[in-house]
Amino acid sequence: MIAAFGTPRTFVKFCLTGLSGVVVNLGSFHLLLELGVHKYLASPIAIEISVFSNFFINNYWTFADRDLSSRKRIRGLRFHIVSLLALGVSYSTFVVLSELLPQVNPVWLQGCAIAPGTLFNYFLNSYWTFREEER
Repeated sequence: MIAAFGTPRTFVKFCLTGLSGVVVNLGSFHLLLELGVHKYLASPIAIEISVFSNFFINNYWTFADRDLSSRKRIRGLRFHIVSLLALGVSYSTFVVLSELLPQVNPVWLQGCAIAPGTLFNYFLNSYWTFREEER
């Protein structure tokens, strides 16, 4: 079971991919706020945009060393399911932080809310989405 979670190197690659997702997430969030979208709508939209970019990077780089013979659409669906669950973790954190700290810039709160979703996302994706195929 430990092997299903990958190596420390895989986790580092996942985090670097996630870092690019943070840039996409926060950039999208900031742009949506500038366009007048309410912060409680902009947050899940920005998360969703970063989900798509992260899937492609994880599929072709982070987990490229795994035998992933199953169809890409199935992996994409699994990744999206896990990411939606992680969205719930991140979004709930964002809402709680927004209510507790209304004076703090929402972009900072969005950044803080990404962290708990990252760990949740890694473990489920490593174990289920990008699990090496059984022979």
